[in-house]
Amino acid sequence: MVRSFRRLLRLPVLLVMVIACAVLLTSVGMAIAPHSKEALFAVERERIDVALNLSPGAQRTEVYGSDGNEIGILRYDIDRELVNIGQVPEEVLATLLAVEDNKFWLHNGVDIRAISRAMIQNVTSGGITQGGSTITQQIVKLRIVGNESSFSRKIREAVLAARLEEEFTKQEILEFYLNEIYFGNGAYGLQAASETYFGKDVGELDVGDAAFLAGLIRSPGIYDGFDDTEVVGKRRSMSLQSAEDAGIIDAEVRKRFEERGLPDRNRSPQRTDETLRRDYFLDEVTEALLKHRALGETYQERFAKVYNGGLRVWTTFDATLQRQMEEAVREVMPEGTRDFEVAMASVDPSSGAVRAFIGGPEFAEFQFNLVTQGRRQPGSSFKTYVLAAAIEKAGLFPFDSISGKGPCTFPNPPNVDYEVDNFNESEGKVGTVQFAVLKSSNCAFVRLGLRTGLENVVDVANRLVGRDAENSFRPYLSLSLGAQEVTPLEQAVAYAAIANDGLRMEPYYISKIEDASGSVLYQHVPRGRRAIKSTTAAWVTDALEQNVIAGTGRRARLESGQPSAGKTGTSQDFTDAWYVGFTPHLSTSVWMGHPEEKVAMTDIQGRDGTGGWIPARVWAAYMTRVLQDQEILSFGQPPPPQRTSQLLYLSDEMCAVDIQLDQDRAAMQFDLPCSMVEVDHNSGSFVAHPEANCRITELSNVGVHRDEYLNCALVPGRDPVTTTTVPSEENENGT
Repeated sequence: MVRSFRRLLRLPVLLVMVIACAVLLTSVGMAIAPHSKEALFAVERERIDVALNLSPGAQRTEVYGSDGNEIGILRYDIDRELVNIGQVPEEVLATLLAVEDNKFWLHNGVDIRAISRAMIQNVTSGGITQGGSTITQQIVKLRIVGNESSFSRKIREAVLAARLEEEFTKQEILEFYLNEIYFGNGAYGLQAASETYFGKDVGELDVGDAAFLAGLIRSPGIYDGFDDTEVVGKRRSMSLQSAEDAGIIDAEVRKRFEERGLPDRNRSPQRTDETLRRDYFLDEVTEALLKHRALGETYQERFAKVYNGGLRVWTTFDATLQRQMEEAVREVMPEGTRDFEVAMASVDPSSGAVRAFIGGPEFAEFQFNLVTQGRRQPGSSFKTYVLAAAIEKAGLFPFDSISGKGPCTFPNPPNVDYEVDNFNESEGKVGTVQFAVLKSSNCAFVRLGLRTGLENVVDVANRLVGRDAENSFRPYLSLSLGAQEVTPLEQAVAYAAIANDGLRMEPYYISKIEDASGSVLYQHVPRGRRAIKSTTAAWVTDALEQNVIAGTGRRARLESGQPSAGKTGTSQDFTDAWYVGFTPHLSTSVWMGHPEEKVAMTDIQGRDGTGGWIPARVWAAYMTRVLQDQEILSFGQPPPPQRTSQLLYLSDEMCAVDIQLDQDRAAMQFDLPCSMVEVDHNSGSFVAHPEANCRITELSNVGVHRDEYLNCALVPGRDPVTTTTVPSEENENGT
């Protein structure tokens, strides 16, 4: 009786529902009717004309060091790294599907029930308010039909979704979706989202993470800035409920995930990992990529591939050397560099690979690379190129003799004479060219440059440093003293050529480039050209090795016994200090100075800032670390000389000799043609050749001055009052 009564009560309700459905279907028909012709046309056209592809969207480029570790990420406005479906934990996939498309593995691209449900909602609301799209339809929306709110668009979307399922497997579709979808805060794809919100790899995600991410898919911008925790928290709760309903987790686990805090900041390694932050080396790699012809003929093509092409780039960067550079600077200058900076560059002599460098202060604050852009005067470190030119072009040798006496003056028409002082205004000595290297004699090297020919010095320096005609050095008298500017990288590369038997290898940063699919776009092949002969390189190396043992480079000597060769350099007023040196393993330049202007370094640890003070010690501290576990390698020896030593002088040059007259009188100086003098290496001075004649002026018994030429060995027995090489007016007048 009671049951019958209840059935009667239900009849009005059922009747109302039937009437409502009839009205609803009529309304749906009326809504669809105006679009039917357009929809049918769309179906036909989409079935025939529209091309479908699942090629990935823009991806970030990843840069690796020589050890295979990632050192940087390059992207423009899209952060995406592709993953394959096998990298994603099964429960994470299941959670995403439970929230986004729980019939994904069953439908053929379109979920009829979901669409019907959405259509009824849209009709009753008078507009498009609910989607009901499958993952396949979302892909079609992203790639082809766009966001237009219309029934014809929904029909096109459904038709193309069905086609997509015919042409691709479910796994391919899902994998594309996971890599394509936007999760907010610049993160495209599941890997970038994992890094951005959780700071971990996609393989480390769990159901709680997946629920959070699933809640962002429909409105990814809601959590930009990590502010709207209330809305995002509710969405995560809804996603966790879906995971529980699907049997992925139970209520207890869901509750535990509910209590987990929400991401509060961008945890991407690009933000948190110091090694991935933009720095001087990564900046140089980026510039090299943007010029690389393997990536396109135009700058626009290359830019698109570098920042959106998903490239994988392997570089020459050695993180260990970089760390050791920084440690060496701190060891030598624990108090810091004050207003000054130390820049360093290391190059592999055998390949030209740029291994590491210190480019300046913190990159974010400075962004001017002192190693590649900072041209500064090299001072005496340029004398290495003068020596190389003298041997290569003029057939001179380190065992030849030359005058280093100062101050010295050289004609410089049409300008005034070029006056030169030795360091600390030293008087200098006459000695071998090797001795001039050890003392870094300014007068000797200006003379050597002139004797060699300044055009020859320019040619050899250009070849070693790597300058073309447009950027060539200029044949000025000051060239030999390093008055024309160079960069630390140019110096390291030039000295590396000497270490490599005179073969200059083109410096490079990039070893290999792969595209997003793993195809090799570029594989570096070392390129070199001969800058100087191997015999020249051997003589220069020997001279610089002696400089480390007994010259201005003594503080760069390695305690391990590993031979090294190098040269100091100090510019005028101590504004630039250098040490450039090499072993068979590595060539390294060290520069110190003010990063923006010329400032005298007159009190660096209580001394003037010379190249032999701070840079030489930094070089030694660095190379000691680098070579700690390396085999000791010796340099090759120069070939036996084919001639004996000769005195080097200029064609119109006079050489001064001092002749002691007797015990009661001081020595008297005579200017002789340099061809008529010899070198006393013990005293470091000239002496008259046994056949040389000296011109003296004597006062006769009757008070008349008389000029006479006589063998210089006879001068001490006479009584000269003056010496001159220029005839007096009296003599010219015959009196």
